[in-house]
Amino acid sequence: MAACNFSGLRGISHRMFVIGLSVLLLVQLLVSLTVPRAYSNTSGDEPAFLVISIEKNDLASEVRKNERDLGLWTDEDSSLTGYEDENELPQASARELILQQWASEQPSFFAELLRFTQFITTTEVNCSVVQDSDGNQSERSPGQSDDLCINHWRGKRGCVAYSFSLDGKDAAFLDTMLYARCEVHRFDPSGRGGREPAYIKNHRAWLDWRNPRSHSHASLVGNVQRRLMDIMDSLGHTTVDVLRMDLESAEWRILESWIKDGTLRRINQLILTIHLQWAGFEVGGAEEEVVRFWYSVLTALRISGLRLVHSTHGPGHIVLRHKLANSHSSYTLSWMRTREQLR
Repeated sequence: MAACNFSGLRGISHRMFVIGLSVLLLVQLLVSLTVPRAYSNTSGDEPAFLVISIEKNDLASEVRKNERDLGLWTDEDSSLTGYEDENELPQASARELILQQWASEQPSFFAELLRFTQFITTTEVNCSVVQDSDGNQSERSPGQSDDLCINHWRGKRGCVAYSFSLDGKDAAFLDTMLYARCEVHRFDPSGRGGREPAYIKNHRAWLDWRNPRSHSHASLVGNVQRRLMDIMDSLGHTTVDVLRMDLESAEWRILESWIKDGTLRRINQLILTIHLQWAGFEVGGAEEEVVRFWYSVLTALRISGLRLVHSTHGPGHIVLRHKLANSHSSYTLSWMRTREQLR
């Protein structure tokens, strides 16, 4: 009788064990189907780990942070659209802007401004033959910023001139270039050229220093922003004999980009208006850092072979919010390559 009871209990225990094992296997199967595996199915030796997704802090952002720390970059462009990453890393062959040494042992706004002002008001080339906006050629020094010094390219055929300016500020320059028998291109995004297309080729385009999202340069039609090298390639020009630009404080980043990509060496004469009331687009930092940056940019122009021919100041005496009797809010500078440098 006892043997029968023991045999019955053992059978029940065996059935309960089988049922329990089946339930456990079923639970494991359900868990494996509902919870994703955190490791690759192709390698059974890899340990399980928790996957966390974070946003990358890429190299371009790090470069931008470093530039901002140097006082050469701000976040003013964050609302701009229509471009690829505007901090696109330069190609390996790109040149870098070299910041010049401080003007004094300790960084000083007034020491930097004194050096900068002396630099932009000291001419280096004695221009003896001038073409003016009335078509007259004479042996004298330039009297106006738009007087063209033609000593080093007189008689050159196929002259090409570009003008980047708003509100008709370049009228005298355009006349001077026409009398010099240049092929003249005027760039104004407003489309208010007001000139006969047979003489002035008007383009609704504007200079920029960033890479446009579209890399098609077959046409300049429409209100678009382009780098100078792209504009020149679109028009089939390898060099520009005379370029005039008044970019309302965008000139600093434009010039820096020309230094970096080598476009600056494709310009033989440059008539440039600089604005000093504020740091300029995408230029920031302490006041002494800003003026040092300006000086470094213009020094790079000279290093490229351009020489200062003429300097004239505009109205106002505000420089970075300081009212200074011996300084001016803007200057128009004429730079050129001498005949020896053009060979």
